[in-house]
Amino acid sequence: MGTAAVVVIVGGGPRGTGVLERILAHESVNADPVPIDIHVVDPYPAGAGRIWRGSQAPLLWMNSTTADVTMFTDETTAVTGPVLPGPTLAEWVAEHSTELAEFPEIAAEVPMITPSSFASRSLQSRYLNWVFQTAVDSAPAHVDVRVHRRSVVDIVNVGEIQTVHLDDGVVIEATAVLLAQGHPDALAAPRETALTSFASEHGLTYVGPGYTADLDADVIPEREPVLIAGLGLAFIDWMVLLAESRGGVFERGEDGTLTYTPSGREPLLYAGSRRGVPYHSKISYSIADARPPLPRFFTADLVPGDGPLDFRNDIWPLASKELAGAHYHELFASHPDRTVGTWEEFDAEFASLAWGSSRLQELVENAVPKPEDRIDLERLNRPLGGERYDGLAEVQSRINEYISADVARRSDPYFSADAAVFSALLSTYMTVGELLRRGRIPAESVAKDVEGWLHSFFSFIASGPPPERLEQLIALNEAGIVQFLGPDSAFSTEIDPVTGAGIFVARSASHTDIVAANTLVEARLPVASISASGDSLLRTLHGRGEAVELRATVDSSAKLAVDGTSRILDQDNTAHPRRFAAGPWVAGHNWSAAFPRPRTNAGFFRHNDALAAEILGAARL
Repeated sequence: MGTAAVVVIVGGGPRGTGVLERILAHESVNADPVPIDIHVVDPYPAGAGRIWRGSQAPLLWMNSTTADVTMFTDETTAVTGPVLPGPTLAEWVAEHSTELAEFPEIAAEVPMITPSSFASRSLQSRYLNWVFQTAVDSAPAHVDVRVHRRSVVDIVNVGEIQTVHLDDGVVIEATAVLLAQGHPDALAAPRETALTSFASEHGLTYVGPGYTADLDADVIPEREPVLIAGLGLAFIDWMVLLAESRGGVFERGEDGTLTYTPSGREPLLYAGSRRGVPYHSKISYSIADARPPLPRFFTADLVPGDGPLDFRNDIWPLASKELAGAHYHELFASHPDRTVGTWEEFDAEFASLAWGSSRLQELVENAVPKPEDRIDLERLNRPLGGERYDGLAEVQSRINEYISADVARRSDPYFSADAAVFSALLSTYMTVGELLRRGRIPAESVAKDVEGWLHSFFSFIASGPPPERLEQLIALNEAGIVQFLGPDSAFSTEIDPVTGAGIFVARSASHTDIVAANTLVEARLPVASISASGDSLLRTLHGRGEAVELRATVDSSAKLAVDGTSRILDQDNTAHPRRFAAGPWVAGHNWSAAFPRPRTNAGFFRHNDALAAEILGAARL
């Protein structure tokens, strides 16, 4: 036997748990094992971690169905370590329903769970805790796993050893370290600091970006106008906490229509964003039935050359063709009455044409007679782009109509081409991840194009809320509790020139009406920043030059820079041989940050498996 290896995993949430499971899987078949001590450090319960902790309000839901969430590899997963299958969230709840019913906060939910349900985050936390413990229980005899309910405050290089300092004074001598803190907080940005100061000076209420479960909804006044910046998933959480959680009641009528009866304690929410509409509803029919052969047009090997790539010129045209090819494959396969000719005839020419060419456009127009059956990526991304309205009243009817149509469309297999595009988006993200690992996307493009534009597009199309949440939003709009501001909304401050009183103001480029309020809520997550992270460890490493951040513009996210093996880069662009990082605050890792779907060869597992092998190799001095 050789020298014992010591691995420290900083962060025990889903990412840390996933990498731990893969480390243990690799070691379970190691023919020449070396003793390994693994320390998992997290102040929150291991498995769920902070973001998925079980103490959240039961009304806060996941945005994936229970059948679409797994933490286990399966027969489709391309990994070098052993494939160790396990239950999806839906299967696990069915297997453990009796003991889960003993938790008061989820007791009423458990009997109602089906594979198509959107579970509470509180229920998901129990699954994640179980996954972690199952992994630990599977550890072979030469591996010891210890959990520390603490925080790491510093990591110091001492020769080939890294001393990991915990906040209780404990020091662990590690041969390899993985940073997997997930979504840390961030110190207030200058704009947020200015808004906080403005609110304090003028007696207003400002709630900055954050994780909704961590914020105090009680500071939002009742029966007053409130401006909400953002219509993404954080907005959906705020909608729940400021309406149903305050005693209002949703009821479904005999015709299936959902209505809302206010409690009288709700504020009047004026919500807006750049797009002006919420994320697209989750698809509620079987996506597997509309899964085209992928990938076809966008793989790492098909991208020309071997040097740095330009996202707009080299990557996005191939990715666009992948999305369009999936759309038309499903349209020909499941809806031949809406196409002309055969798929084989169409595909033979489509495959040979460059994206954006006039001949490709002509081919599509001839083969797909109705414009509404053709894919329009720009319209998909900005559905209200260029529209103008007479005022807020017209905005309400337009966006209400839009959301209703979106919910209906995402539940109707008539539009199954949408499901094919969803699958193609997942495939596209996997290819982008492979290009990142090969070092073919320049750092500035990772920050601007991948972390910025592509992630926003993917989230809007594929990471939306459950359909019922959008039905609730429609009901709240019709009840007068939520009003939409319209696309290209902007939020600012104004001071009355006569009285000197301050106020928050919202405008939209789509109309001339102005809304003023004493309260402004930023319904979004903190912008990632390593230099201004709420995690003192990241700030310390950055301050010493042992960690650097990638930022495209002054206002964009600044995530942790790593190389293609997830080793942390320092200020000299040198990779630390035994210090790694993974997760949503690591540059280029959005492609594998979401919970994996079963039987999709998910990037989450492939990345975790490759990372586990790298960590094990580095840990053995």
